Amino acid sequence: MTYETTLVDLKNKSPEFTSLYAQANPIPDARAKVPLLQIGDSTLIVESLIVSEYVAETYQSSLLPTSPESRATVRLFTELCGSTFSYFSLLRSDKGTDFDTTLQTFREGLVHANAFLVQKGSQKGPFLSEDFSLAECNIAPSVQRCCTILPEFTGKNGTPLVDPLAICDELDLSRLKQWIEAVLSRPSVIKTGVSQKVMIKNTGSMLERMAAMSKK
Repeated sequence: MTYETTLVDLKNKSPEFTSLYAQANPIPDARAKVPLLQIGDSTLIVESLIVSEYVAETYQSSLLPTSPESRATVRLFTELCGSTFSYFSLLRSDKGTDFDTTLQTFREGLVHANAFLVQKGSQKGPFLSEDFSLAECNIAPSVQRCCTILPEFTGKNGTPLVDPLAICDELDLSRLKQWIEAVLSRPSVIKTGVSQKVMIKNTGSMLERMAAMSKK
């Protein structure tokens, strides 16, 4: 399978990109976002979960388990636990009551994801299914960012205030920690992910812009 990747500057979207997005998403005035998958001259698909599932189904990828029951479990994990590693609310919360409440919600999300993996995860390996599946594929970018950005930007005097892996140790979420470490070490995740250096730099710039805007 041959393909071409085009990077999109979301601060300066090209007319070609916005035009293609408008063709893919029929909702009027929808904000053009990535990813956008173009197949040939007529097929355009948007939204990351839809794109990844289309690719897995079209190319009969092992990312989708063979049984309907297992595929349903993959989709359910994505639906119920896909937001577990959302970190923006923690970065935007003040170091007070709001932050403590948001942190408690984050910790509860980790507990819930661990419970899902204990009950429905594979007993033969670290992933949800017997091998790396669409569930990991969909959530891996959030796991990467969360495990890099939160320890970097919520710490004091070099000590991370929020570290997902440390929370797993603290709350005895061993199944989730096993899953996180397996996802982060997966070669395809490493190859397609953003480097930690770039991730930290971009997040720092974003927080500076947000701080400047809040002062206006």
